Amino acid sequence: MQTIDVFSRISEVPREEWDRLITTNVFATYGWLKTVEATFLGDIHALYVLVRENGKAAGATVCYIFRKTGTVEDLDDLLLGRVKPLASWVGISFMPTMVCGTLWGYGDHLAVETGADPERRQLLMNKLFDVVEGEADRNRLPLSLFFLPERDLELAAVLRRRGYSCSRHVPLTLLDIRWSSFAEYAKHLDGITRKGKKNLRNQMNRNRKGGTTISVLEEVGEHAERLHELLAMNYRKYRNTEFCFGKDFFSELKRNLGRNAVLHISRKDGLITGAAVELRHNGTSHMLMVGVDHEKCGNDMTYFNVTYYAPIADAISAGVKRLCFGRGAYLLKMRRGCRTTDLFIWHKSRHRAAQYVAKFWLLILSCWNRFKLPGRVRQTRVVLRENPVR
Repeated sequence: MQTIDVFSRISEVPREEWDRLITTNVFATYGWLKTVEATFLGDIHALYVLVRENGKAAGATVCYIFRKTGTVEDLDDLLLGRVKPLASWVGISFMPTMVCGTLWGYGDHLAVETGADPERRQLLMNKLFDVVEGEADRNRLPLSLFFLPERDLELAAVLRRRGYSCSRHVPLTLLDIRWSSFAEYAKHLDGITRKGKKNLRNQMNRNRKGGTTISVLEEVGEHAERLHELLAMNYRKYRNTEFCFGKDFFSELKRNLGRNAVLHISRKDGLITGAAVELRHNGTSHMLMVGVDHEKCGNDMTYFNVTYYAPIADAISAGVKRLCFGRGAYLLKMRRGCRTTDLFIWHKSRHRAAQYVAKFWLLILSCWNRFKLPGRVRQTRVVLRENPVR
């Protein structure tokens, strides 16, 4: 017997049932979803869909209804970018909308039990998406899916059959960890750039001689406000927006994810000067966000040490297989051994005319996202060969 339930709070779902379906995306786990509920500042409403067969969880997905707030980064920032002010002036917006998938993260949009054969996977994915589309119709909203990895051809096939338009997003950077020690990793850098290992050592020595120490913060406690301040500083400077989580974010993160939430920090003269948040799940880590007080650090290379070298060394020691460094700063990350993989955005409007407009814009966005990449990063192949990016 099959049952389908839709919940408005993750606490209504048994944690073991939900997490059993999540393979690599830590942002789809119970702990992260609970943290978002408690601390995210945007105007979102969550829907958690769980399919059970004979009382056992067989499929799950999370959706968010997004509404504009004007205070934190929203979907129009992602899809309209620099033309957002002009689009807003003429009344064009992708919001409010429903998004199928998690905040941040890549993959597990439609999570299906491991070991299911391809036919059964397709049946469960279609069942989940029937529920998702039904909720979108009930709320009279368009539906979008963000950051689908190029490997997720099963879900791409489902979306293609249902008439969704696709756009290539800027790629994700990954570091596949295949070294048994940090010393081996440092040696590997010499094969990427001239004097790669020497530059790494110089940056680490400069940081240490400047009086900075790098460590992992086990207990947030009294440091929550300072950590939040560092991230807020980073958002205002580099994104021109406010940090999208409240001041309890770090405390909630450690409470809900435990040892899978790793906080790398730098200290100088007794003050926390930098923080990088790493989240782990099933051998895959994601560097979520970083904040550095450059005024206090000066030019002591804290950013490189707390964002890259310390997390890489710790990941090697912990047996992590892959470290995801997000999007952007491609050449800098490639010099540190990263590769890129494509991400895609899919969208379907409620009305035919709006869908044609969205399809045209997504084509422009796809071209722009490729054009603005550095030449070394720009990819010429079309990953979804069965259905080229439209």
